[in-house]
Amino acid sequence: MLDIFFFLYRTALTGILSKASCVPYRFVLIKEPKTWPAAQSHCKEKHIDLATVQSDEDRAKLKEAANAVNFQSFAWIGFYNGVLTWRWSYKNTVISYTKWETGEPDTYRTHEACAFINRNQRWGDINCLEEKYFFCQTGKKLYSTYNLDAWEFSVRFYSHRSF
Repeated sequence: MLDIFFFLYRTALTGILSKASCVPYRFVLIKEPKTWPAAQSHCKEKHIDLATVQSDEDRAKLKEAANAVNFQSFAWIGFYNGVLTWRWSYKNTVISYTKWETGEPDTYRTHEACAFINRNQRWGDINCLEEKYFFCQTGKKLYSTYNLDAWEFSVRFYSHRSF
């Protein structure tokens, strides 16, 4: 009986903990001015979405992509002002990391609902219908899938046995 307990315990832990993985991603600067909605459509069609910047590491990757093509201006990122809060376009996630430029967001007369990143890797908000270059994200970031197959197998297998 003790062997069964350890088997269940071991398979449950390995099934749950072993499936977090990181798939490489990168940012691509598109040097074709578009409005924020048009840029988002382009990125979703050809890549994953507009760039999602959730850490200093992401900011460094954006800077690297910009430096690779000697870009020193402003570009759309996948950040927009939703009904109650700023959100990322990719999976409509609420923000947990910000790097606003001083005085931003100012949502000037509530017409500035889309975010850009500047040459200092800081964010600003501006009217979504202005045309700017934009960063797309390719690939995916850290994601977790909990593989409960081993656990489910153990439960199903041993639940039909009489001890």
